[in-house]
Amino acid sequence: MIPEYTLIRSKRKSIALQVTHEGNIIVRSPIRVNISLVENFIIDKIEWIKKHQIKIQTKAKKIELSPIEIEREKEKLKKYIIPRIQELYSGKNLPKITSIKITKSEWRWWSCSSKNWLCFSYRLAEYINTPFLDAIIVHELAHLKEKNHQKPFWNLVYSWMPDYEMIMKNR
Repeated sequence: MIPEYTLIRSKRKSIALQVTHEGNIIVRSPIRVNISLVENFIIDKIEWIKKHQIKIQTKAKKIELSPIEIEREKEKLKKYIIPRIQELYSGKNLPKITSIKITKSEWRWWSCSSKNWLCFSYRLAEYINTPFLDAIIVHELAHLKEKNHQKPFWNLVYSWMPDYEMIMKNR
């Protein structure tokens, strides 16, 4: 059975699939692609869709924190992550970090801006002292040098943390 989805046709070359933050399915398709091709694409990706919808449901079930509790989590993460970033940054000959911010973001848990600001969501406080948080830090440090996810970026990540992929999968 094909799940309910929204189809957006546009001038594009391939079919793409998105699961929104609400768990809805959006399919983007070239204008002239037959609907049966679109639906076969969805069927082929059904496991991927289910996996992402489960992740979204799991995040949605997380306990909502009060503003005071969020501030505590931010402070706890800040106290841990700043020295840890400095430790992992040391000796890597990277561009300067201009800022480290702990945010209230619910969806974007980590990022690196074009101006070398590193941002981490307070939600990461639950991962303090874990290889997962180190992997996130390494990922963002690599973005100081390589701003995209092309091969040079991944070469850098794996040179610093050979078991990166396993850590990210097993968090």
